[in-house]
Amino acid sequence: METTIQDFLASHPYAETTKRTYLDVLSQVLGKVKDPAALNAAELLTIISSFGWGNSRQCVALAATQKYLTWKYGQSHRALSARLKRIRGVMPRTISQELAEKLLASFDRHSAKGARDLAIASLLLDTGLRESEICNLQQAYTDTEKRILQALVKGGSWEFAIFSEETAAHIEHWKRFRETLQAQGYLFVNTVTGKGLTPGGLYSIVREWGRALETPIGVHDFRRGFATIASENGAPDRLIMEGGRWKSQQMVTKYTRAVRLEKMRPWLPMTKLREIK
Repeated sequence: METTIQDFLASHPYAETTKRTYLDVLSQVLGKVKDPAALNAAELLTIISSFGWGNSRQCVALAATQKYLTWKYGQSHRALSARLKRIRGVMPRTISQELAEKLLASFDRHSAKGARDLAIASLLLDTGLRESEICNLQQAYTDTEKRILQALVKGGSWEFAIFSEETAAHIEHWKRFRETLQAQGYLFVNTVTGKGLTPGGLYSIVREWGRALETPIGVHDFRRGFATIASENGAPDRLIMEGGRWKSQQMVTKYTRAVRLEKMRPWLPMTKLREIK
């Protein structure tokens, strides 16, 4: 079964993070199905609910399974009629300004790993690039003089991103270590082998940062942090959308809602009412 799932994933241009998620949920869901060809909508929903997943994970599992069934059996499969209501969840983790400052100060600039990690964290904060996008970033397409880069982003298109003078300086500092590794192509590489980072490797690196600070951190937290910190700095939602390469303002609005609510504090009714003695 896993070989068939791998074939399915290989035939679609999904991002590496999506492939890992789909492989996980499909292996579990299809592992409980005796005959996928005969699976119906009710049975599929029962199986998905049996794992104790939250609503978001269930919706991902349903979408992944239905895409797989369509690929394997066509558009007439009975399980394709299954539906789940997506429930708006709590705000996911993000990188705050305070956490960003602590993180950047934690790296050892005098070591290859510290210089690389400082450059990666800075670039993630300035651009909101995803795991696979930062891993596939080419040195040739990263211009530290003009502070602009081109990256192959989700969906398979090439997009521009800009970054600050501070990040440019961190990248240049890392490149001095990178030259000794005889690395080719990729901007960010393993500091021992000189080979390009994988999304799984970057995931582990960022988790190490979090453990050092005793705070959970994920790569995608930086994408949300890009939006929230830029909003706190006064950037309009439209520019944040362009800077993060979002196709609509919906995600920007979701990420920056808490920032906008903070501006309401001076007008809260209890702030203006006379204190009861």
